[in-house]
Amino acid sequence: MNRVPRREVGLPLMMAAGWVAACWPLLRHLAARAAVMEEFALQLLALGTAAALVWRAEAAARRAGEAGAWRVGDGWLAALVMLLYAVSRRFLPHTVSGLAAFAALLLAPGPWRRGRWPEPAVAGLVVLALPAMMMVELFFGYPLRVAAAAGASGLLAAAGLPVAREGVTMAWQGVTVWVDAPCSGVRMLWSGLWLALLAGGLARLSWIRCALACGWALGVVVVCNAIRVMGLCLVEGGLLPAGPVFHVGLGVLLFAGGAWLILSGVQRIARGGAGVPTACAAAEQTPVRADAVSRGLSVGAFLAACLLAAVLPGAPARGATDLAKAFPGWPAAFEGCPLEPTPLDAREAAFNRAFPGRIARFDCGGRVVILRWVTRPTHRVHAAADCLRSTGWRIVPGALHADPAGAWTTFTAVRQGERMAVRERCAGRDGRTWPDVASWFWQALADRAAGPWWVVTVVEPLSAPSPSP
Repeated sequence: MNRVPRREVGLPLMMAAGWVAACWPLLRHLAARAAVMEEFALQLLALGTAAALVWRAEAAARRAGEAGAWRVGDGWLAALVMLLYAVSRRFLPHTVSGLAAFAALLLAPGPWRRGRWPEPAVAGLVVLALPAMMMVELFFGYPLRVAAAAGASGLLAAAGLPVAREGVTMAWQGVTVWVDAPCSGVRMLWSGLWLALLAGGLARLSWIRCALACGWALGVVVVCNAIRVMGLCLVEGGLLPAGPVFHVGLGVLLFAGGAWLILSGVQRIARGGAGVPTACAAAEQTPVRADAVSRGLSVGAFLAACLLAAVLPGAPARGATDLAKAFPGWPAAFEGCPLEPTPLDAREAAFNRAFPGRIARFDCGGRVVILRWVTRPTHRVHAAADCLRSTGWRIVPGALHADPAGAWTTFTAVRQGERMAVRERCAGRDGRTWPDVASWFWQALADRAAGPWWVVTVVEPLSAPSPSP
């Protein structure tokens, strides 16, 4: 067995220790979010898969006598990216600036690298492990829903069943089908990317080919989700049997077919790159090892960047600075019922300090009404379903609820025998309404002049009294 020199082991450990110290606030933030999210098992799966791929690559490197190799220039790029993290955390949220922090760690010398660069599959799995499902739903869920609705409409039209579509709403044979957030396919996309990265890591795909594999997985998931939405439309139109058995069976069938297509595509991508030497591969075969001075300087630069990240303060809490004077005040009644103000709980009060607007809670004849006055589109405007899910509630989606003013998202929240009905809607000052936060977010980004906006959440206990989102 080839032994790695102590010096080449100790320096990466010093860099890892400096990284942990600098990123401790980030790690605490991610751990707090992961501890309460139902996606925690997925995050463990991604990290476990990445660790297994690293162990496999390290074992192969030891057999080849290349374990712990420190090349000329190693550490300098990691120091530069760590400096980027130190600066970006001043004005970016933890989850976004954290990408730079993890990139710096992966660029540092360690068993997760192939030559000078990180293993692409390992890097992708680390990104998948971030507890950012709520932000992914907000930023990418709505575009995925639009793609699914457009694909389903095209498939139905090709079958001679024309459908009128507007955004994520489809009208066909007098039936309106709304592609809601659970139909976005975000979790199916996560699974598809994990499968593509696992297969790509086992095949030792290059960065370009690993990106192609992930792109192929994205395409497969979008097509499968469009077929699923088409099936739901046919169910609503009475052409296919209704019921949970068909719904679950269709989902399982499409997931299995999509997984087979993803693995087949990755296999073809791997075969296409087999036996093709590259400049990077040639460089990896004959690495130029760094001397002690070069190693020490690069480690010093990295630790200096870590120190800067540790001492620089994070992003300050920013509330509503624009349009603050335009706040019209809270309404006195809601749907004909007087609103009685009630205090925010500790979690809501802390969140309100960085909220771009104002938040208030009211009692309304046994219901809880939460009003949010929003001055700008931002990731801090969370959907009620996401807030409740993150605190341990199980969410059961409901049908779209319509009234003369617009449509509402509805769902039932369940936790430890408690049940409550929740509906939510966003509204602009021009009278436009959106049934969920994600669709409002994208419209607001495209037309900032339409603000400020109201986000209304109505919570009605169905069993024992329960806390509101």
